[in-house]
Amino acid sequence: MSKTILITGTSTGFGKELVLQFAKREWNVVATMRDTSKAAAEFSQYSNVQVLALDITNQEMTHEVVDAVTRQYGRIDVLLNNAGYAQAGIFEEVSVDQARQQYETNVFGVMTTIQAVLPQMRENRSGHIINISSMGGVQSLPTLSIYCSSKAALESLSEGLAVEVKGLGVNLTLVEPAGFKTGFQGNTQEITSDIPDYQPLYDWYNDLAETAPYGDVEKAMSAVADIAGTENPPRRLALGSMGLVMARTQLNGMLEEYDKWEHITASAD
Repeated sequence: MSKTILITGTSTGFGKELVLQFAKREWNVVATMRDTSKAAAEFSQYSNVQVLALDITNQEMTHEVVDAVTRQYGRIDVLLNNAGYAQAGIFEEVSVDQARQQYETNVFGVMTTIQAVLPQMRENRSGHIINISSMGGVQSLPTLSIYCSSKAALESLSEGLAVEVKGLGVNLTLVEPAGFKTGFQGNTQEITSDIPDYQPLYDWYNDLAETAPYGDVEKAMSAVADIAGTENPPRRLALGSMGLVMARTQLNGMLEEYDKWEHITASAD
């Protein structure tokens, strides 16, 4: 019996490649996106791919889609949360409304899809939730602090949820890519800088984007497909060597800072 996966944000980039990877593995693939007219032509080559409209910020719509898919296939074995975008800009220049919209998609939208699917996984004592995060959720970057903070929130929520559902037969994996050329760049919400003091940071990030080593999207998403629905998937899966450098830099720096101020920390006991 073929397994069923529901994937969000499948019109471009990682999402598009994920659909193709699971289709080749003969899963029942439900590819969702806000605008189905943007579905890749390659999807039509596979009879096991179904394209559905879904805006994850719409709770009613999300529950309707999940219910329809469940009726059709009997269950959803894997939920893969890929939908998201990046609000670019120095913190001082990003409005609260822009930040709120960032969280509506990257955090609350993911919460909505999980809460729609989780009851059946809990009842079945089986399932796998895969959240596409970012290594920016581990090491925040200037000019992307709002985006990175949304991914950090997703990481923390996922860590707690993973513990809550592990004993119920449900697994959770955080996928943390860094250094890939996808439609992500085109979906980034840019803003114009009006504060010259911050221009060096924009220049730094632009240089980083141009010179950083980039990973292979097909290989990366093939790795995700390989661990989906397995008995003991990783809790965290970093993708791209640059991401591992970022993680180690951040975590080692945190430990050094804690160690440096341990005498103050201990004085509060």
